[in-house]
Amino acid sequence: MTKLLLGVTGPGSSRLLDGQVKFFIERGYEVYLLSPDHPKEHLFCIREGCIHLPVNIVKEISPWSDVKTVIQIIRHLRDVNPDIINVGTPKMALLGLLAAWWLRIPIRIYTCRGLRYEGEHGSKRWLLRKVEKLTVMLAKQVIYVGNSLMETSVQYDTSIPEKSIVIGQGSSNGVNLNYFNRRNVDEIEREKLIQAHSLNGTFVIGYVGRVSLHKGSYELVEVFEDLYKSNQQLRLMLIGHFDCTQELKDRVRVHPGIIYFEFQDNVPLFMSLFHLFVLPSWREGFSNASIQAAAMGLPVVTSNATGCRDAILNGINGMVFSVRSKEKLKKSLESYIHDPERVAKHSSNSIRWAEKFRSEIIWTGLEEVYNKSILS
Repeated sequence: MTKLLLGVTGPGSSRLLDGQVKFFIERGYEVYLLSPDHPKEHLFCIREGCIHLPVNIVKEISPWSDVKTVIQIIRHLRDVNPDIINVGTPKMALLGLLAAWWLRIPIRIYTCRGLRYEGEHGSKRWLLRKVEKLTVMLAKQVIYVGNSLMETSVQYDTSIPEKSIVIGQGSSNGVNLNYFNRRNVDEIEREKLIQAHSLNGTFVIGYVGRVSLHKGSYELVEVFEDLYKSNQQLRLMLIGHFDCTQELKDRVRVHPGIIYFEFQDNVPLFMSLFHLFVLPSWREGFSNASIQAAAMGLPVVTSNATGCRDAILNGINGMVFSVRSKEKLKKSLESYIHDPERVAKHSSNSIRWAEKFRSEIIWTGLEEVYNKSILS
């Protein structure tokens, strides 16, 4: 039996592996998960059927803490002796691959879900680039979750091209087309939300993700405030945790056209209330939310940033605007608000586009990578 060890950094990050673990267990793999000792991780492992290997790990650079984490990981790897290690999210990727390299585990895979240095400047940016390059050097294979992510890593010289691949059209885990399906939404719950928030007759622009600077939330709120002045039937629905200034929180909470919810587990229910999905992020690894929205039959407006532009077909199921440009974001939103025919056409196109990102495509692609690595 092939032993597969996966790893992520933050509590709840195992959701990036939803369904994937169970897929490989059904294929006869024995699957382990390296992740924090947290209730979310315990529940994930019970649900998926894998064995949890808890580690104490912090996201930021912390030399003493990181050394202790590497020692923990080495102990787990010695106990398990995995055939394959596949780790993603920056800190677990670095420390997990370092431990695996030390123990000479031959199949070391890094799933790159984003480039942290893109959002930094000065000495921190330089350091994070060096850390990224080291992580890539420790891996035998690097799976980038999107083509633009791989292109950017080449541009900044943090990749090794002969190690680098993208599976299918991209994304780290694909999209569950049964779960993100408008027809499978509970209509009673949906109608309750419509009535509770007086959504009948409105046009709802939806956003799912942290309300933060790098997600473009400031530009989005400012643009919406401007649009609302001439059209009080517009609504902006924000779904996600606040990670912003108190001033922006207050603007969101008091605006009559903005509806805010903290992060929700039932994302399809809330997406079913949207007429349009928007993601003005400055950078992503790959925009899973945009593909999920497409599967729900929504047109998508997103920036041309790394990881965002891969997730839509510009002019076919959505529109791409220049990152951080409030003027172009506004024009893109207006092009749907004032054109219901475009909304309908792009909604239909979105569903067909999302089919290219079925989870099974990514999982079978991963299995091919594992099989080739075992045979080589």
